[in-house]
Amino acid sequence: MFAIHEKYEDGYSMEPSVVNTKGNETAMSFLKGKVVYSLIDSLGSIKIYSATINDTINELHKPQEEPELKKLGIHGTFGFDEAKNKIYFSRYEKSTKGYMLYESTLSDKNKWSKPKRLKIEGIDSYRKEGSPLVNAGWEYRAPGISGFYNPTLAENGTRIYFTGEFSQGEGELDLWSIDLNGKKWTMPQNLGDLVNTQAKEDYAFVVEDKLLYFATMNESKGGYDLMVSERKDNEWTAPTSLGGGFNSSADDYNLIGTNKSIFFISGRTPGYGDDIYRPQRLALEEILLLEEPNPEEEPIIQTKTFPWKMFYFDFDKYVLTLEFQKEVDELYAVMQDFMYEYDFVISGHTDSRGSDAYNDRLSIRRATTVYNMLVQRGIPARKMKIEGFGERQPVVPNAKTSEEHAENRRVVVDIVRK
Repeated sequence: MFAIHEKYEDGYSMEPSVVNTKGNETAMSFLKGKVVYSLIDSLGSIKIYSATINDTINELHKPQEEPELKKLGIHGTFGFDEAKNKIYFSRYEKSTKGYMLYESTLSDKNKWSKPKRLKIEGIDSYRKEGSPLVNAGWEYRAPGISGFYNPTLAENGTRIYFTGEFSQGEGELDLWSIDLNGKKWTMPQNLGDLVNTQAKEDYAFVVEDKLLYFATMNESKGGYDLMVSERKDNEWTAPTSLGGGFNSSADDYNLIGTNKSIFFISGRTPGYGDDIYRPQRLALEEILLLEEPNPEEEPIIQTKTFPWKMFYFDFDKYVLTLEFQKEVDELYAVMQDFMYEYDFVISGHTDSRGSDAYNDRLSIRRATTVYNMLVQRGIPARKMKIEGFGERQPVVPNAKTSEEHAENRRVVVDIVRK
């Protein structure tokens, strides 16, 4: 079984997504080829957004609000069954004064049905002396059990993994599962003491019901770490911590992914709350740059005029030469004088050689190179937007000579008012 995170453990840095805002991005799930996430502003108001996935650069684009999903009362992550067009989610219920699991179906008219609570064995029962269910380790209380959070769906659509806050468990929060049995769901089953600890476990994500990604509380540093466990002989093995840059000294949780793209939530950038992060491949020159000693002191910039800065690239390359790497330092110093009033647009361009599709990808890679170097120097990712124009905006139309083509292979950095 190929673990979806393994290819990102070497040669990648974990970078914030361009869709991040000043609020907290959290609770990511997949829905019809998009990533859906919650945005919590400074006042605690929650909105739900979706963003398209660009697998070429492992990035999110074009975020848009999803008011219809908001109306469902979704709390946290959800699982989506594409075959049935059905969503499973946690929602607050007044009768239990807690969070329960619900379902809703998407109609042909792109409307969600009224949320319906899942029928789960034992949830509305009372424990009776001598009942065989007592021996199953499930404790009942009137008027019913509550405390179901962050569900995710196994790919066959008949098993839900979720976080449970129940008295019968290993710790404060544990990972549980239920299976579809006819029109009802089976009694919740704890995933066991290899996965669940005396601390908190949360945000399960399952790949083909064989790999389980989740977050566990690291008591030594007081934050969540990302873990993975493998299912063998119908049991989950002892989990291991994800390598590479997935885990930091802050909270790292809610990993979701495919064999093409992977995303997770992290609070690793101080002062910006929780954001969406994704792996970004490092070029060799960038790796060497990260290992260099402390940079020289930056020059004091007196002017308040922002330069419409250009960086040029060699043919079919998206790595800056040493000459232009030094100019990134100069640009960074100037950007600091403007970033509280303006945002920045980083646009990539190519010459006319190559196919349109290839040049579009190359232009985005070139813009991403400059973007990553500025993030490494301290420009907040949320202040910058990446655009790729391929060969569609040449400086020299109908270029013929090598010199003319070179002028079109560029990245432009400019400012826009917020």
